[in-house]
Amino acid sequence: MTGGLVAAFVIASVGPALADDLDDYLADAGEAVYSGRRVVGTTWDGFESIGIVDIQHLGGMATVGSGSSYATIGGGRMHLDGPTGAALSFIGATHFDLDGRYAVSQGGTTEHLGRSAYVLEVTEAGFVRMRMIVDESTSAPLATEVYSRDGTVFRYSSMIEFSVSVDPEMALMDERSYEMMLPMDQAGLPVDAAGYQLVDVYSGPQGANQAFYTDGLFSFSVFTTNGRVNWEAAIDDELPYTVDGNSYWRVINPATLWVMWNAPGTTIALVGDLPPDHLEEVLADLPRPGRHGWMQRMWNRLFG
Repeated sequence: MTGGLVAAFVIASVGPALADDLDDYLADAGEAVYSGRRVVGTTWDGFESIGIVDIQHLGGMATVGSGSSYATIGGGRMHLDGPTGAALSFIGATHFDLDGRYAVSQGGTTEHLGRSAYVLEVTEAGFVRMRMIVDESTSAPLATEVYSRDGTVFRYSSMIEFSVSVDPEMALMDERSYEMMLPMDQAGLPVDAAGYQLVDVYSGPQGANQAFYTDGLFSFSVFTTNGRVNWEAAIDDELPYTVDGNSYWRVINPATLWVMWNAPGTTIALVGDLPPDHLEEVLADLPRPGRHGWMQRMWNRLFG
């Protein structure tokens, strides 16, 4: 699949006018109206996870799934598990200056699924972080490749069916009742983690909290709760993931990474779409794995 995407990224000629900056393109893409099927894959350290999903996009919200089993997210709102599932609305409106970290340029024109498109190249610190094939008429992302710092493809996605129409019921999503999620004042987590800004923190059931971070292009959530989880027993067929001598547990899904660990007195799970080199930098700024704090470990060593 990645080889096919590489072929599609070949430049044909100078393309149409580019949005003023990456912020403008993302805003245009957020308002695109389209539906179809998309293949998504993540490959990392010899692991690969691939999935094909039905997707509909309207009004800044993307619905993934079909029938009675789907999830819809976007615009500070989220619907889960079809029409009878939870509907949540999150308060938060932080704007990020993407130009501070990323630069964007246009590569040229191409075609994808017989549609006229152009290539966008996003660079970070002088290397290519992302390439996108963008539908010329709708600004919908037809194909995307995200690169690790070493230049290897980390995640890819490609529409394999595409239409500029959506199910009319999509327009009725806003008629449902939402449970309003109000942000908390205190997070107990850094406000900046390797360039990702803490946007909001929300309180969940049984003392669980969710902290949402983004750099404007990629994002992740940190879920915390008191106590410990035996991650080794809970996760099948996964090897420990070591960063700076600290061991974590990870699960690689087609579109997201899950990293879990136990910090002193707290169970933590990070879920996001950030690249591996960003992830390692972020983990260095978050609470580290461990059973007790330094003083508690010393006390136990001296006095049992």
